[in-house]
Amino acid sequence: MLKGFIASFFVVSLCVVIHIVALVWLVRWLMRHPLRVERQFSLGQNVKMLTRIFAIVTLLHLVETLIWAAFYDLFGQFKDFETSWYFSLACYATIGYGDVVLPPRWRLIGGVEGINGVLLCGLSTGFVFAVFNQMFQNRLRQTSTAGKAVTAAAREQGY
Repeated sequence: MLKGFIASFFVVSLCVVIHIVALVWLVRWLMRHPLRVERQFSLGQNVKMLTRIFAIVTLLHLVETLIWAAFYDLFGQFKDFETSWYFSLACYATIGYGDVVLPPRWRLIGGVEGINGVLLCGLSTGFVFAVFNQMFQNRLRQTSTAGKAVTAAAREQGY
């Protein structure tokens, strides 16, 4: 049990590093492509960008649950990999159906994965909120700038 508990902290560390590197990569991508983010504020463009971000973040979480499943499989906790991944998804997302459980000596590890999942899902939520907030701020800036230009043009015309 102690060996599994110590190993689980390496899995937590690996998942955290993967998650942070991926989010930093996404931030850099968004910063390198400001025209794609700010050029147009059509519903379609915003939906397209947010859908990409959600897909990447979801894939990221799936990879992390696969890592946890590989950990359970490595230590022979379930009969097959599919069951390991199913258990991992339930723990990571803190659903915890209870139809598949770890042996008593290992049950604390499921809690460690649950904590890892909650924190990384929270980090993803914060990231998506920051992107959405930036889109909103950009839209307000564009609307404000356009409104000022129209007002200035109207004043010049004597309206």
